[in-house]
Amino acid sequence: MVVLIGRLEVVVVEARQLPNLDGGFLRSGNKSDPYCVVQVTGASGTLRLGKTHTIDDCLNPKWYYKISSDLQQDVSGLSFVVKDKDLVSSEVIGTCSVPAENFISGHHFDSSLDLISPRGKPAGQLFVNVKFSGTETISNRHPSFQDKAKLKAGDISRRVSRGIAWSGAPDTDSFSFSNQEMAFLHGILEVEILSAKNLPNLDSSLLSLKKKDVSDPFVVVTLEDEEGGPWKVCTTSVIDNNLSPQWNETFRVDVCHNVVSVTFTVKDKDFLSSETMGSVKFTAESLNVDNTVAGTFDLVSDKGKRAGQLCLSITYRSKVDSSSSPEVPDCLYPMRLNNMVRLYQDAHCPMLHMPVVDLTGQPYGCRRAWLDLYATLTEAQHFIYIVGWSVSAKISLLRWEGEDQRTLGEILLQKANQGVTVCLLLWDELTSNDYRKTGAMSTQDEETKNFFKGSTVRVVLAPRDRYTKDMFSTKNSFTKVCYTHHQKVVIADMANVEDPNKRHIVAYVGGLDLTGGRFDTPEHPLFRTLPFEHKHDFRNKMHMSTSASGPREPWHDIHSRVEGAIALDLFANFEERWSKQGDSDFTALTGPLRGIQLDYNFPNGDNWNVQMFRSINSDSAIFNWQTVIGDALTHKKGRAYDNSLHRAYIHQIRRSERFIYVENQYFLGSSHVWLNCRDAKAGNLIPLEITSKIEEKIYKGQQFTAYIVIPMFPEGKPADKVTQEILHWQFRTIEMMYSRIGAALQKMRSSAQPQDYLLFFCLGKKEDVRSVPESLTPPEDPSAAAAFASKRLMIYVHSKMAIFDDEYIIVGSANINDRSMSGNRDTEIAIGAYQPHPGGPGTGQVGGFRRSLWVEHLGTLAPIYLDPSGWECARKMKELGEQGLEAYLRDDETALYQHLLLYPLHVSLDGRVTTYPNCTCFPDTNASVMGARSKVFPSSLTT
Repeated sequence: MVVLIGRLEVVVVEARQLPNLDGGFLRSGNKSDPYCVVQVTGASGTLRLGKTHTIDDCLNPKWYYKISSDLQQDVSGLSFVVKDKDLVSSEVIGTCSVPAENFISGHHFDSSLDLISPRGKPAGQLFVNVKFSGTETISNRHPSFQDKAKLKAGDISRRVSRGIAWSGAPDTDSFSFSNQEMAFLHGILEVEILSAKNLPNLDSSLLSLKKKDVSDPFVVVTLEDEEGGPWKVCTTSVIDNNLSPQWNETFRVDVCHNVVSVTFTVKDKDFLSSETMGSVKFTAESLNVDNTVAGTFDLVSDKGKRAGQLCLSITYRSKVDSSSSPEVPDCLYPMRLNNMVRLYQDAHCPMLHMPVVDLTGQPYGCRRAWLDLYATLTEAQHFIYIVGWSVSAKISLLRWEGEDQRTLGEILLQKANQGVTVCLLLWDELTSNDYRKTGAMSTQDEETKNFFKGSTVRVVLAPRDRYTKDMFSTKNSFTKVCYTHHQKVVIADMANVEDPNKRHIVAYVGGLDLTGGRFDTPEHPLFRTLPFEHKHDFRNKMHMSTSASGPREPWHDIHSRVEGAIALDLFANFEERWSKQGDSDFTALTGPLRGIQLDYNFPNGDNWNVQMFRSINSDSAIFNWQTVIGDALTHKKGRAYDNSLHRAYIHQIRRSERFIYVENQYFLGSSHVWLNCRDAKAGNLIPLEITSKIEEKIYKGQQFTAYIVIPMFPEGKPADKVTQEILHWQFRTIEMMYSRIGAALQKMRSSAQPQDYLLFFCLGKKEDVRSVPESLTPPEDPSAAAAFASKRLMIYVHSKMAIFDDEYIIVGSANINDRSMSGNRDTEIAIGAYQPHPGGPGTGQVGGFRRSLWVEHLGTLAPIYLDPSGWECARKMKELGEQGLEAYLRDDETALYQHLLLYPLHVSLDGRVTTYPNCTCFPDTNASVMGARSKVFPSSLTT
């Protein structure tokens, strides 16, 4: 057996004298439509390297198709399968193979091969060229992960060091892959698709509805990597019945991709599918000196014929040239100055286990989020506007003895009766209705609407609509059922501090929903509060249990309050959404603003600069186009959308110099560089941007650490198929990150470990018998009974927050997945904020908030005085997390007084990610930590 570690290049040149499988009475004039599949064979199985394009009606096809691949496996040879492409399936024309000894040890295979049909008869000849460069070993073992890491490190180093020199566009008549090189594009692609002319008419057939019907063209832009895999980055609108369409559409695309070519494909939109009209391809060498290609280019059809022309422009701007300012450029809403911000951890944070101070000794004080919100609502005099994923009229914001324990619904009714304008814009969860009010997601939207029926409180249930003129499309129904309005914002008026007779706007934004199960403190008790605070507010989506037995599901979240100009932007978001899906009988949202001081600000040394970001499209909001400048909005299939939230994360990651601290409900993405399952199409770049930042620091010999806190598993039953698939995407993300970091460390011969640079944690609560009130009885459900007996449960991390260098913070509703980041799925909102005059690193409110969170998670053990960018801090956090995990996993009666647990995956010194010892499944469950792909649900649901 030969183990190959290196680069394999295969060129499928042409085939000759292929048999005609399409001949017959019904298809007398047709010939076979051949393409070729290339595979590596070995003891580990068969690995498909790629396939050529299809050439219609041709028995002597000339492909000149090059495939390059990094091999790291045992290889016995290459196999080639030539197939005939039919309408529904493909039929094998013939096969052939090349043994490995013909192209290793310096040999270069360049010859013809006899094709053999499935019946054992001659089926023509195939001409191929095979070249291998690397190392080969005659062995019975599989290549080690260290072998793979060395290969990956070399490959990454080559990609990063390679300059991106694009010259003129290729000659479309003689284009081939023979000299293609790959480039690592890390920055922004600015794409402009202007027009096309002289397109072929693909609608001139009996199937056309009208005699005058012609093609309905649109353009798709894809990036191709070395393996030929396309990654779609832009799609224009469809222009009906036009062979010389004008789009005039621009796109701004963040890229962190290895790219061989960029392809513009013009397609004809049909009722059920799309047909390629023609395409033009630019290789990684084909931009000119100023990194721009612009002009009118010939389109070539799949048959190699001219198919009209496309006028376009594409510009690449490296991240090296990007702005270092905290303000995220090219956003619909700019940075606002002189604001005030309050940061909240959990619904109530009365005190922590130890005081928190910054490096200068200044104390950081905790705040009670729902106490402040209660004060804002009860003191409002003009308006209260709420936009939410779930808002329950039944919850009480305050629950302690002596406090006003009226429900949220009762408070809002009182304010409406006092003349305050109260509007609620809530997600319409379609599985809830008049007959089944709870719904699959338990958002209580129908119950809340019915509670206010007959009052002056306006409640609108807004579905996540998708507007399309395609009568055959099923995407509208899928979008309504599977995607959500996920924003969580409360906007109201409040008295000015210096003059209570004047009023200004205040807004709350973050991850906290005003619904059941969110009330919690940094203690996160499992049982103690069930007879009291949580008696009528019990939540546990993991087990079938009640407040009479427990345990409850602990809930960790992060929220914020803002005042100043930024509050007006949050008001504008509500107005844009209400204009699209709100109550058409009430459009005077700005009426209650009369008498409000709109220019209220805080020109003092403790103020904040704040910017609003969103994920939202024109299905859910009416954008104010008078304020849209440059690339603030982009388009997909003619639908305008704002993906500034994704841009904000990317911008701040690229700016960061010392460390990143993330808490998020989900963490997955960058599937185009996963080691497996790349077809999942989880396109957000956040995991890869963090990894690239770490790689950059490794190559510079600098310390840097990313700390990422996620839930132990997504909320719900962990063994369910949806939950397992999300866990699997998360594992693939983590696996990719550590493999690249391990490869970079190997390349630099560093003594550091991958977990010096990247750490994943989760939160858990483990109590002893003293925490269980005597009134509670063990539950009957087996899984709940197991949790009751072990007295342990994960603390559900619902946060959506990132801190960069203790200076800048993002807080909002968005998870780190494609649902939240794409701009075309869930609607999201967040703020990014920093204090321009806090002093040195580690001072100011952002650093204080991060320390406060660490004290919540670790108590008095929290290393709040260590530099989080240094290995001393990273290694201490890993040590504490591992100690916490080991204690949590032990089946004993001992309470655990810290919440931070190392995420139960083992990371080896070379970056290999495997199961944690004795923790293949999560405690008290049969659910795999690594998850499993369901192959039942569309990945757009779980990514």
